[in-house]
Amino acid sequence: MLKDIRVHGSITEEIDFYANLAGEKLLTAPFYEMTEGAEGAEVSFFLAGMYLRLDGKGITFSGTGGVVSEYMFGSPMPLQDLSHKEVKNRLVMFGAVAGEGGLTFTSQLSGFQSYKSLFLDGNAVGNYYFLIKVPWPFSARRTQETLLKTLGRVLKRSPFPGEGADSDFVGEILKELADPDATLLLLRLVHKPYQRFYQFVRDYYRRVGMWGDQEERFVIPFAEETGVEEYQRERIAIDILYKEKSNRQLVDEYKDLLLEVMSGKTDPSALARLNSLRRLAMRHNLPSSLFDTLDGLIPAASVARESEPNYLRQTREIFEGLFIASKPAAEIIGPAEIARLLRYKQQSLQHRDNGFEQILLDTGRMLDERVAQGGDSAPFEVFSEVITFFDRLDNAEAVINQLAFMEQATVSESKVRSLVGNQRALDAVEAGLFRLLVVEPALNNPYILRFGREKVLVLVEGLERLERGEATLGDLVRQVEAIAQVEAAERRLYEGIRARLKQSYFNLSNPVHVRLLQREVEGEMAKHEGRPFSMPPGTFASALEAVKRESEYLNHILPRVLESGQTELRERFLKETGMDRYRLEELEREYRQRHGLEDAEKERTFQG
Repeated sequence: MLKDIRVHGSITEEIDFYANLAGEKLLTAPFYEMTEGAEGAEVSFFLAGMYLRLDGKGITFSGTGGVVSEYMFGSPMPLQDLSHKEVKNRLVMFGAVAGEGGLTFTSQLSGFQSYKSLFLDGNAVGNYYFLIKVPWPFSARRTQETLLKTLGRVLKRSPFPGEGADSDFVGEILKELADPDATLLLLRLVHKPYQRFYQFVRDYYRRVGMWGDQEERFVIPFAEETGVEEYQRERIAIDILYKEKSNRQLVDEYKDLLLEVMSGKTDPSALARLNSLRRLAMRHNLPSSLFDTLDGLIPAASVARESEPNYLRQTREIFEGLFIASKPAAEIIGPAEIARLLRYKQQSLQHRDNGFEQILLDTGRMLDERVAQGGDSAPFEVFSEVITFFDRLDNAEAVINQLAFMEQATVSESKVRSLVGNQRALDAVEAGLFRLLVVEPALNNPYILRFGREKVLVLVEGLERLERGEATLGDLVRQVEAIAQVEAAERRLYEGIRARLKQSYFNLSNPVHVRLLQREVEGEMAKHEGRPFSMPPGTFASALEAVKRESEYLNHILPRVLESGQTELRERFLKETGMDRYRLEELEREYRQRHGLEDAEKERTFQG
């Protein structure tokens, strides 16, 4: 019968430990020792000459075993793990060294790891160390190899490390070993401040259902109070966002498509589909950092191309000019070159090409080294100015794109003020550059929301009036907020209408039934709010029309598209009705799931 002994304690104010010794033939001798040294408390755990020792700085280990922890989204992950959805955990075996030919095992099974390194390289909240005693007639090196072959699948795919379910994890490991003489020492280390912050952010996100600048600012005071540094704060937030079921589906779809691109087994529409998923994610309030992290996994040369794209070649040529000593740097990169670089930056984003960022990193590093060696600092200053313009473009795009693609998005006076400054700077480089690079791409994007287009147009017109002195920052904010209020009211009515239609029958072609439906929906809204429900004129009719359009598409248009493959019917419907493409693709996605049409060919049919 399985036996186990458990010990729980704290080694520092931040670090808790949970030790489990388990097996069918446990020794009666103590397996742990607590001492007080010159530098504080120490706790040691022993298993047949092997040990794990905790002190105030970190953990010292020696023996056959390793470290396992749940992967956090965004952490470095081998491509082999990334391509297998079943893999949940990071596994490091003592004495194993990764190389081009795979893992190599050595007999060096001892070492030390600081707590800072452990919770940075592994999971921010909890990590497991384990030692295993087995009666195998092998060397330590061979034992490690055999343990990996025996337990690797379970250790990498088990859900229990992420749940902190020690007993279940112990039972799973010993069951897989299937050796009555095997003994397991499992030690879980938990970072209490990070754990509290994780729980706080998770509960907050589930309550508000979105994550943006406002939500990030809200959690900062608690992070500072609990001592969670910025990197871990961002890492924890991204992991929580990814684990939300609806978010994970989008991100995993994006990840799978990236892996297709990397393998070369994809069609020419792959980049368009990647961009489509990014825009869909924006509507779901997912930060771009989720996808930027995945983009970084593509090596610059992995996407099949016969030669370097022209925009990268031109970018490289412009920056190489900074290393020419015969001309001043300011003459080499002037307004015309900055305008070109801004265009090249956009092209690289459209192609999901990390080559552009790599050129920036290489150029910045070489210029920085030159300055450190006493060289001319002017080229580095010019390069820094270019980076500032890139930041201006990014910031301006973020404001416009949020309005264009995110439901019920608004702006603050500070964002409008920043947008004014960025517009002036970009237009000073080239007249009309702000509209060309920031406004037009959003307006011409087929995924722009109906209300998003209204907000962008109102804001851009307001910027012009602001420059003429005919409006204030507050005027612009109020105009955008007014559109967002109509949008929010229509959305609530839309949801109320759908809910009521599921409960009762209404003939939507009968005006009497429509008035009755409106009265019931508004009554339900008023009951929920505890006061009469007010809405802008025409909002109910608009919401009802949206419900009718969706019903028409699902019951009449979509089946014909599936049967005949005539995607032009879909495009004609979009053009005639003005339905948001986002919403139409969500309906198609739900339809495919209900009817088991999730194969790749159908996916490509809908993504165009």
